Amino acid sequence: MKRAYLVYLLIFSFFTSNIYVHATDNTQTDIPPFEKPYLEIGFKSVEEALKECEIHNQRELHLPIKLPPVQFTHHLGRCMKDKNNHNDELNIEYLHEAHGEYHYMIDIRPIEQRINITKSKRNKKLYKLSDGSHAVYFTTKRILYGGGSMFNGGFNILVFEKNGWQYWLAIDTRIENQVTADILVEIAESVISDE
Repeated sequence: MKRAYLVYLLIFSFFTSNIYVHATDNTQTDIPPFEKPYLEIGFKSVEEALKECEIHNQRELHLPIKLPPVQFTHHLGRCMKDKNNHNDELNIEYLHEAHGEYHYMIDIRPIEQRINITKSKRNKKLYKLSDGSHAVYFTTKRILYGGGSMFNGGFNILVFEKNGWQYWLAIDTRIENQVTADILVEIAESVISDE
């Protein structure tokens, strides 16, 4: 399980800087340059990706109703289907074309394929949600190279489980003053319960 966690973090870090979308209509020639690379690795509309993951996992999946209080110009989704059903996941990216720091992600996987973060040595903070469950908050830090300069970056992440799914909400640390841990908890609370 520790290996799966490390693999997930490696993949998570890779895709936070290079994210792509997949077009369902290959005849489109007026795709904006910002979206073209996203289309090449399978991203599409959030609605299409959500439906695809619900069909693949044979159960309903609720997205958070609330979003962080920042503006996004693009929202894209991708349903990752592992042939062995070990790494099925819905990835949703919210981005701003002109402001790279406005980057919010939602990753959702079936509870049976959850990533166990309790053994991680990261500094974590525990939050109690209104349904009595708990959410774990932590930060990933990495050095990013952009435009020839170096700056610290990473994501503040809130992980929780609801309705048979494990949710990962991640916001770029560069806007942590605008999107705090409490706001991520509010977003987690906005997921409709099946009960």
